[in-house]
Amino acid sequence: MFMDKLRRFMYGRYGSDRLNFALLIFGLVLSFLASIFGFPPLNFLSYVLYLYAIFRMLSKNIPARRKEYHAFLKVWTPVQKWFRIKKTAFLERKQYKYFRCPNCHQYLRAPRGRGKILVTCQRCRKEFNQKT
Repeated sequence: MFMDKLRRFMYGRYGSDRLNFALLIFGLVLSFLASIFGFPPLNFLSYVLYLYAIFRMLSKNIPARRKEYHAFLKVWTPVQKWFRIKKTAFLERKQYKYFRCPNCHQYLRAPRGRGKILVTCQRCRKEFNQKT
């Protein structure tokens, strides 16, 4: 009964996405920092972020919310990719050496313990020596 009413209420509204999730997490972090340092403006800012996330979720202006979301993804995707590469490099640090191509800066990897090898970048086809 309640779920049917909620579905009817949410019909035609934007709903939630990763930007809302990021706003809520950032608001929690600001709230936590405000409680540690006793700085009320941070707490107020966290409430503003919560309200904006709720506004986005209940909004019926779907094209505007999608535009905001795609602007967020333009910033967030490279950051997420960087963290994913660093995590993979850390997890595989004993098997592989990660490095960047000096020409195009593409991330590459080579097996450890092979000494000095000639590496060819798959993106730009530049050859260079790398110690593994």
